[in-house]
Amino acid sequence: MKDEKLIIRKATKDDVSIIFKLIHGLAKYEKRPQDVTGNEKQLSHWLFERNIATVLLGEYKGEAVAYAIYYPVFASFATTGKVHLEDLFVQKELRGKGFGKKMMAYVANEVLTTGYTGMEWSCLDWNEPSIEFYKHIGAELETGRVYFDFDRSQLETISKEL
Repeated sequence: MKDEKLIIRKATKDDVSIIFKLIHGLAKYEKRPQDVTGNEKQLSHWLFERNIATVLLGEYKGEAVAYAIYYPVFASFATTGKVHLEDLFVQKELRGKGFGKKMMAYVANEVLTTGYTGMEWSCLDWNEPSIEFYKHIGAELETGRVYFDFDRSQLETISKEL
């Protein structure tokens, strides 16, 4: 059942505590609460001082119940700008109302109106409900990549090779 009562807006610096609370909700859902190692001050710095990403909040009955975070990436082979959707989250008790699809549609519209040509994201391989949701809305599963990352100590170690 589609519910038109979700109001979506860009987050502001005044929303940092709300965003951080929703991030905790996503971490809990993903069974990774221990991975939330940052704090509201850092979140505010990166989002609103460094402007590294855009955050959208979905509000239902005056309360923030969903969020999306995305940021630009460059597709070198296509020589074009895309965005990476870092997070898309709707509180558990409000899933099934069409809020996830509405959030994704809003992000897609923002991506297109700001001149980007595509969007990419990842999903934990055990997260079947999200995988099915993404397939249902027409996303294609990309294969052939293995993702890697460095934490700060690994960055420090490799940078010593200069």
